[in-house]
Amino acid sequence: DDLIVDLVRKTGPRWRDALPCYLTIQDRELRIIEANDRFLSDFGFAVGERCYRAYKDRAEPCPDCPVLKTFEDGHQHSSQQTVVNKDGESSTIVATSVPLRDRHDELVAVMEMSATHDETHQLQRELARSRQDFKRLFDAVPCYITVQDRDFKIVESNELFRRDFGEHGAGRTCYRAYKGRDDVCPDCPVQKSFADGEVHSTEETVTTPDGLQVNMIVYSMPIRDQSGEVAAVMEVSTNITEVKRLQHQLAMMGLAVAGMAHRIKNILMGLEGGIFLVNSGFEEDNRYDVEIGWEMVQRNVGKVSTIVKDLLFCAKDREPQMEENLDVLAVLREVYELYRPRAEEQGIALELDVDRVHGRFDREALHNLLSNLVANAIDACRFDTEGEDKQYRILLAARWGRGGTTVIEVADNGAGIPAHIHDKVFRGFFSTKGTEGTGLGLLVAQKIVEEHGGTITFASAEGKGTRFTMLFPAAGEEQRPSGPPPDEERISA
Repeated sequence: DDLIVDLVRKTGPRWRDALPCYLTIQDRELRIIEANDRFLSDFGFAVGERCYRAYKDRAEPCPDCPVLKTFEDGHQHSSQQTVVNKDGESSTIVATSVPLRDRHDELVAVMEMSATHDETHQLQRELARSRQDFKRLFDAVPCYITVQDRDFKIVESNELFRRDFGEHGAGRTCYRAYKGRDDVCPDCPVQKSFADGEVHSTEETVTTPDGLQVNMIVYSMPIRDQSGEVAAVMEVSTNITEVKRLQHQLAMMGLAVAGMAHRIKNILMGLEGGIFLVNSGFEEDNRYDVEIGWEMVQRNVGKVSTIVKDLLFCAKDREPQMEENLDVLAVLREVYELYRPRAEEQGIALELDVDRVHGRFDREALHNLLSNLVANAIDACRFDTEGEDKQYRILLAARWGRGGTTVIEVADNGAGIPAHIHDKVFRGFFSTKGTEGTGLGLLVAQKIVEEHGGTITFASAEGKGTRFTMLFPAAGEEQRPSGPPPDEERISA
C-alpha cells in the first residue's frame, strides 16, 4: 500500500488510472473529489457524490468506514465492504484508506483504494515481486549500503556490507559497527543529511572485522516518509583503498625519480672525474692518477649497479627461490665479509653475533636484504654529525625466536631517525640522505621480508642509533634444535 501511495503522489493521474484497483479521493463529508478511470468505468461518473451513495447503494456511511476513521486519527485503516456497480451487480472488496496531507502536515483528504479479493492477492503478489526485485538490486550493488536512523543505528544493510563486516552490524551504531569509534565521526555525512535533507559526501577510514583499515568515499542520501520528513539516511560507501594506494605509489615514485635523477647526476659527475684522471694519468704516465681515477670509476659503477638492481627488484614480480634448511649463518657471514672493509675504512666496527640457525629462505633475497640494511647502517654512522668522539659500531645478529621463528637484527649507533618521520620509514622511497639516497633500500627490504611471510620493525632514537628487527616464520619444528643452542654453535666476530 505504501508503494502504491508513493506512486500515486509522485506520478499523478497516469499511474492512478493504470492501477489495478478502484481509487477515490474523498473529503471530510465523504464526497468523491477524484476517481481513477477504472472506478468511473464500473460505477459511472460519481465525482461530487458521497461515496456510500455513489457505489455502495447506501443512505448513510458504511459501518466501520475506514475513511471516517482516517479523518479521526490520521492513520491508515482497512475494512471489508460491499459495493454495487452501475449494472446493479454487487461484489465484496477490501477498502484501504490513506491520509493525504498538505505541506503544513494538515489532513485535507483521504484516498480510498478498493480491490476484490482476487485483485488484492494480485496486488500482494506484484508488491512482493517488486520488493524481491528491489532486494536483489540492493544486494547486487558493488558497494557498501547501510540505512541508518537518527541515532546512527543500522536498520538495514546490503549483502556486501554483511559479508565484509558481519551480521553484527544490524542494530548497532555505524561508528561502532565498522568505524572502530565510540562516538560520531567528525564531519559525518549522515548527520548532515538528517540536518538539511541534502546529499553529502566525504572520505573515511573503516575497520573490517579482521582489523584491516579500508579507505572509503562515502555518500549520504536522505530517505523521506509520507509527510516529506527525513525518516532515515542511506549511506553508500565505495572502497577506494586500492586507488589511494596507487595514488600514494605514484606520488612516491615521482619523488623517487626526482631523487634518483640527482643521485645519478652525482654518480655521472664522479664517473667523468674518474675517467678524466685515468686519461690524464695515461697521457702523463702518472700511475697514481690512473689508480685514483680507476677507483673512482669502479666505485661509481658499483653505485649505478646497486640502483639498477634495486629498481628491477622492486619493479618486477618474482617468485622467491626458497631453500629448505638454509644456513643463515653462511649468508650473514658473506654480508659481514663484504662490508667489513668498507666499515673499517670509515672507522666503524662491524660485529657478527649469530646462532647456528637454519630456515626456509631465498638465499639471494636474504643476502640482498641484509646488504641494504648494513649499507644503510654504515651511512647512518657516516652521516652522524654529532658524534665526533663516538666509537661507531654495527651489529649483525641472528637467533632463534619463539616457536621456531628466526629473528635477524641489524643495529647501529649512528645518527638515528628523527621521531617525527618514523611513520614514513616503510611508506616507500624513504631516505634521510638527501640526494645521496633513493629510499629504494628499505623498500627492497620490506618487499623481501613480506615475500618470506615475515615482519620488519624498527626502533630508533635521534643521535643514538637504529635497530631493524626481522621476524621470519618457522619452516618446521624439525629445523629447530630442542632447547637453547649450545655455546659452540654461537658464532661471534
